[in-house]
Amino acid sequence: MHTMQQLLFAQHFPFTNTARKIVEEQNLSLDDLPSPVVERAALMVEHAASGNDYNLVLRNSDLLMQELLAFPVAKILISFLRDDAMYRKFSSMFADAALHYLNTSEDSKEAMVELASDLKLAFNFADEAGSIVSISIFDFLTVKSFDPMLKLVNQSVSKGSVFLDLNGFARFLRALAFEKIRASLPVPTGQLPKSLQKAALRFRQNFGEKQAKRIEFTFKGNARPDAFPGCMAFLYSELLQGKRLPHMARFYLASFLNRVGMPKEQIMLAFKKSPDFKEKIASYQIDKIVKQNYTPASCDKVRAAGYCPNSDCNVRNPLSYYRRQLKKASEG
Repeated sequence: MHTMQQLLFAQHFPFTNTARKIVEEQNLSLDDLPSPVVERAALMVEHAASGNDYNLVLRNSDLLMQELLAFPVAKILISFLRDDAMYRKFSSMFADAALHYLNTSEDSKEAMVELASDLKLAFNFADEAGSIVSISIFDFLTVKSFDPMLKLVNQSVSKGSVFLDLNGFARFLRALAFEKIRASLPVPTGQLPKSLQKAALRFRQNFGEKQAKRIEFTFKGNARPDAFPGCMAFLYSELLQGKRLPHMARFYLASFLNRVGMPKEQIMLAFKKSPDFKEKIASYQIDKIVKQNYTPASCDKVRAAGYCPNSDCNVRNPLSYYRRQLKKASEG
């Protein structure tokens, strides 16, 4: 029997070893999943697609357990979508929820310590007050992040260690959580029970119908978002979800969208989703980008800004990747 404290920790951090062990101890067969668990899992995936926050406050042990059981089922459902952008959204949703809890919990520091320990992260408190955390520079650089606050140039570094305040430590744990979840997707789906495969396929069909309007928007014009490199796909997805992009990220994205054939009006429609959108300023900036026909920023610049999710594209410019993907598609 697990304590309420253990269940709460696992619910806030369902990607941890603690959560996995609790789920395994239930000995739940995939052949006989309770309907509420499957329904909850489907809601998780749909919530991730919407880009909304996922900050639950549960105090009932049965509901907590249902939430825990739904997480691995949600990973199965999302794996049937075969959509890398959705894998990232799902990973971001739970990583953001973890960060929210770390920042708002009354026992914030204790939660950070427990989470870091569960994730096998070696760290030390560098001051008596316990307000500065040190981790090895190797561990710090192992975790890739789009967060500009986690760029090495912005950190205090000494004798092979990186020193973070508690806010920075929480953000680092968020990045670590994202990587852990993303690395676990997609899960194998070939050996699943037929009943669950059928449920997953039904979900994929229903999910596709619900997302049709959103997808139709992203595919207007001559641009092919399915051929975007990871960096531009991520920035474009963030923009369409109403996230606020830094100035340089907007320039990188707008110049790329223009060069791949997206009409100026369509670029404006996309940027209108930004929470700080100002039509006059955006129109002037996009007009200038279109008239000058800027070449998109090089991969080195995109990588230095922290927007490159993987370094194995083997190209020098995002535009080269896009053209390569179009060529592959045309060759069948």
